[in-house]
Amino acid sequence: MPVSLTIRPATPADVPAIAALHARSWQLAYRGDFTDHYLDVECPVERLEVWTNRFAQPNPDMLTTVAEVGGVIVGFCCTFYAFDAYGSYLDNLHVAPEYQRQGVGKQLLADAARRVAQRDPDGEIYLLVLTSNAQAITFYQRRQGRFGEVKTKDLAGTEVEVVAVHWRVRALVTG
Repeated sequence: MPVSLTIRPATPADVPAIAALHARSWQLAYRGDFTDHYLDVECPVERLEVWTNRFAQPNPDMLTTVAEVGGVIVGFCCTFYAFDAYGSYLDNLHVAPEYQRQGVGKQLLADAARRVAQRDPDGEIYLLVLTSNAQAITFYQRRQGRFGEVKTKDLAGTEVEVVAVHWRVRALVTG
């Protein structure tokens, strides 16, 4: 059953919560893809540094939104508008495990598509997902994502296999 959410643009004050959720998400989803040391020790520090830097350097083509329940951040998404020839890039979409399967991810994805559509109504939005992340892949399949190229990418010093998932923003906004 969908929960009652507030989705709003993130602020610098949200950085610690975003970074913590990002690290927790990676720890749960990527155990076995990355070393335990990286996930447990390096990842939380690295994610905090990444998000601190992103908010320290304002970027008019980046929008990070958070989903809150009762004032607590339970999900977030980061979109880079008109990122490359494929369209706008959804760099992050993470939902706290206790709020998964309650419509949070679906609402964040639809909100990102609406925001992209304001700039480019006929545009595309895409993301990269680790091929080992079966739960996320199932979520994107249910959202009618078009799966594209599979490639190897260096992420946190580890070679991982990722697949691109694409949508027309209109499909996500009206779907």
